[in-house]
Amino acid sequence: MKKFMAMLLTLVMALSLVACGQKADDTKKDDAAADTDDSLAVLENVVDWGETEPYRVLVQKGDPKGLLPGINKAIAELTANDGALIKEIENKVASQETYTPDSVSSDLAAADKDAAASDKPVLVMGTSPDYPPYEFFADAAMTEYAGIDVEVGKYIAESMGMELQIESMNFDNLVTSLSNGDFDMVLAACEYTEERALACDFSDPYYTDLPPVILVKAANADKYKTVDDINQASVIIGAQKNTTKAMAAADMFPDAANGMVLESLVPTLVTELKNGTIDLLVLDGNVGLSYVG
Repeated sequence: MKKFMAMLLTLVMALSLVACGQKADDTKKDDAAADTDDSLAVLENVVDWGETEPYRVLVQKGDPKGLLPGINKAIAELTANDGALIKEIENKVASQETYTPDSVSSDLAAADKDAAASDKPVLVMGTSPDYPPYEFFADAAMTEYAGIDVEVGKYIAESMGMELQIESMNFDNLVTSLSNGDFDMVLAACEYTEERALACDFSDPYYTDLPPVILVKAANADKYKTVDDINQASVIIGAQKNTTKAMAAADMFPDAANGMVLESLVPTLVTELKNGTIDLLVLDGNVGLSYVG
């Protein structure tokens, strides 16, 4: 009997060890799944960014080509009747496929055949097509510019009796290139800043985005409940170069500012967030939401 009980006890212990091993393995699998889950989330109710500055069209300082009156006339039409035409643009853009480049150069998209063949004067617009829903490509070949800013640019050109030609460039170089005369205007989700006002002039507002958002890997969202949770030297925040969001993040999180990662392209930052190179990413509201879900 004692021998039987000893054998039974040994069997129970063995089964318990197997069960524990399975639980440990399951835990490891769960941890591994969390590490490889690259879905993103928005940090809710953590930061009050204050009033959102509207977007404006940029032209050369002093408006030497006399474009602002025509641009502002078109903007007045777009924003009339509670922004009815802007809402039509939003609906059109929402239905389009979204493609963003890994790099941006002026020859990225095919030449605008309509502009080349037209007898109308050409209005050259500079933008950086890595910023949906404002500027991106609607086709995998990346030859068809799309986005709210693109549609606004088309409307402005048509209103002024001109043909729109779009040129690509990294966002952080757009203002300098505009000052050099490479473009007639820039539409790239640009807000007014005193620094930019030294180099260019601004149109009337044409669009106001949602407040900025902070993106995080969904598995890590519970780590950041307050501003103090983010404002740590150990937390790596990402933002696009030369943007108001980079400046706002540095002001809001000064202890994390020295380690901030700045990149020219938003898709690069999104990849870095997913692979853990950065912990958080600050973007314009609608842009951030385009990467969630």
